[in-house]
Amino acid sequence: MTLTKEQPSELICKHSERENGLQNLSEILLERMMVSGRREHLRENSASGNKCNSFCSQIS
Repeated sequence: MTLTKEQPSELICKHSERENGLQNLSEILLERMMVSGRREHLRENSASGNKCNSFCSQIS
């Protein structure tokens, strides 16, 4: 599904008008940013063996 630039903006505006809408949107945005950041971190550090499972680098 491909959205035009106006469609997400319209959805955000409609959602923000609901009760607690701005708070919900903030939570959604923050969560998505954290997931994206973690995904990028794992992609950049996959060669070190970090699998996001309580990995702890060993001290030499």
